Amino acid sequence: MKYMTRTPVATGWPLFRLRERIMIQLVKWSYPLYLQGFKRGRPAWQTRRELLLQFPEGSLGKCLGSFLLTNDLHLIPKLENHDVFHVVLDYDPHVIAESQMQFCLIGNGKRSFYAIGTALIAALAFPEFWSSFKQAYKRGKNLRPLHRWYFEYLLEEPLDEMKDFIAKRPSSYYKSIF
Repeated sequence: MKYMTRTPVATGWPLFRLRERIMIQLVKWSYPLYLQGFKRGRPAWQTRRELLLQFPEGSLGKCLGSFLLTNDLHLIPKLENHDVFHVVLDYDPHVIAESQMQFCLIGNGKRSFYAIGTALIAALAFPEFWSSFKQAYKRGKNLRPLHRWYFEYLLEEPLDEMKDFIAKRPSSYYKSIF
């Protein structure tokens, strides 16, 4: 289930498009600073999109590689978990969905400067989406905490099982062996 499959209907509004472009520029400007200030000691993953696509079908790695390929993206060193969150939480890489994902992660317990800053700016820039931001926050509260997971070591795991575990749903794995 996708939580935001496309940019909202409001995209035709010139003011919405302007706010969207401003958010995109803020991210492009700020993430290198965030990397230097907060991710200095974190090692980058030793993989790339082409290698992710070689993982088994249905695995987190394969689904992450497909997500990157479909959206014409590449992993940003030291920020790989961000793309994993898109795949695991089913948020598209569009401004409103990105903002919803940040609210979901804050609800899930993530308290990074970047997540809180992004959520605050999104709330101010897009007040017409406050209810969806609140819904995303509540969704995050109901999920198992995942923001500190080492996803690099979970790339071979079945994505559906991971999503079930995060959502606190019974695993289909046990149903298949008993």
